[in-house]
Amino acid sequence: MGKNIQKVQDMLDGNFQTKIQVGVGDQEVEETRKVGDKWTDSDGNEWEQKDGYRTKNTSNIKHYSWDEKCSGCEKLILKKWDKDTHKADGRCYHCQLNYELDLKFDSWLRWFAYRRLKDFKNMKSIEKDMEQLVDERQKDLEKNPFDETIANALANGEVEMQINKNKLS
Repeated sequence: MGKNIQKVQDMLDGNFQTKIQVGVGDQEVEETRKVGDKWTDSDGNEWEQKDGYRTKNTSNIKHYSWDEKCSGCEKLILKKWDKDTHKADGRCYHCQLNYELDLKFDSWLRWFAYRRLKDFKNMKSIEKDMEQLVDERQKDLEKNPFDETIANALANGEVEMQINKNKLS
């Protein structure tokens, strides 16, 4: 019988004299740090030891939305309608409205050309999506060119129509 099993058996019998310590391998002792110590962990995060606690240095961390500012008024893009217009034009909703109004009043033809260009860009993206759908459908047909599901469904529908006609006559 193994040494550990014998100790457990002695404990169950009430014949043990020392406490049993169970663990896996050598336990790492956490390094003690002094107040003011700074270090970088294995993930690349910087830490600093304070009096009784540690702090993570977040001065070099930036959130992607902090860089989203309106090109017109320089305010942060926070609201949903501002985010939607910012994606397309780089401006907040109100600045985009003012920009298009200024174009309209300055020269109707310039505003029309601007809107036409935006519509053209949208159509390009729609065309790209449609090409992707056609390519996917073509790949499906290449996998099984004799897909009979639609033909079977139509045939079953015609059979049901014939049955209903016979019942009526």
